[in-house]
Amino acid sequence: MKIGEYIMKIGMMGFDFESPNKGCEALTYSFINMLLECYGNDLQIVNFSYGGFGIFPERYPEIDFLIRRPKIKNPIDWIKIKNEMAGLDIIFDVTFGDGFSDIYGKMWNFTTDMLKQLAINSKKPLILLPQTYGPYKNFLLKKWAEQLVKECHMAYSRDTASAKEMNIKCKDKIRVITDMAFGLPYDKTMYNIDKTRINVGVNVSALLWDSGYAKDNKFELKVDYYTYIMNLIEKLLEMDKYAVHLIPHVISTNNYNNAENDLRPCKEVKNRFFDNDKVICAPAFETPIEAKSYIANMDIFVGARMHATIGAVSAGVATIPFAYSKKFKTMFGNLDYKYVIEARNMDTDAALKQTKDWIVNYNELEKASLKAREKTRDKLNLLKKEISVFVNK
Repeated sequence: MKIGEYIMKIGMMGFDFESPNKGCEALTYSFINMLLECYGNDLQIVNFSYGGFGIFPERYPEIDFLIRRPKIKNPIDWIKIKNEMAGLDIIFDVTFGDGFSDIYGKMWNFTTDMLKQLAINSKKPLILLPQTYGPYKNFLLKKWAEQLVKECHMAYSRDTASAKEMNIKCKDKIRVITDMAFGLPYDKTMYNIDKTRINVGVNVSALLWDSGYAKDNKFELKVDYYTYIMNLIEKLLEMDKYAVHLIPHVISTNNYNNAENDLRPCKEVKNRFFDNDKVICAPAFETPIEAKSYIANMDIFVGARMHATIGAVSAGVATIPFAYSKKFKTMFGNLDYKYVIEARNMDTDAALKQTKDWIVNYNELEKASLKAREKTRDKLNLLKKEISVFVNK
């Protein structure tokens, strides 16, 4: 917000402005819109990152976007970054949602934690936005993380479990909110979807379809994902009342063979049912807002990309998340949303039966989704209220 001629200067860390993963971008779009609500249009954003801004400057021309690429291996640059941060009003960090951990490697963890440390050393308020904390394998990195949480100005979590564990040593510093992507805007009227049938959106995840993780079963799933998807679609098509929409959420149009590109398995599934006009391929969305706007037109949504399911629930759609990790349980458990396929705890037949039963009774899931949406709105409104006070700092 401009006070006289003053423009709010905001530092951002751990955000993806340009990514094939629409879930990563969803966090950024959601937070940018939150900043505009809290501080008005006159903003300067400094992104401490190695990536670019993509189409954000085009979508938000009122914001002055600046990039600062850290030379994290150069201690001299640490001093420069700290001094630059001292010229900001406030610094926000989300560590890409689940990156406040050493599961992605020690160097990754050192880089993201060093930026947090420099922000603290700059003496400007560092806000740790709703994210997952941990897990940690390295004792020293865990201790450093605990110290960062203690020294930051405010800290929020998107789930109860990781906050509870971190709060053991952080004196309940972390407050549980929810994932900011629940606040992603959308517009159903962007798409004209035929409503003569019950529309079932199926997010086919390349991560579970044919990636190295899938081939080695690194997620320790008891469900055969390929069989689950194909059998589910076959059963739906046996009844004329359903139309199936194949919806990607990690989209790489420039690198079709990208291991995580959902466009590939979606096309494979469509080729299997190429002569059936009840199987529809959704577009290759450019933004998460487009993806959510399409998903919002579904009656039922089954998905393995967590932020795709977040988009569905926050649009009031009957949603069946396919949980390949515990992050689903902690996320949706925080909202008392119980309609989750725990793919590590049930076999393929049990998962299919449960999914089909929930699809038959999808009105029950829709009601639960609407209740969960209201809870997320209340939680995110609280977050907005608390960060809005910094306009006067």
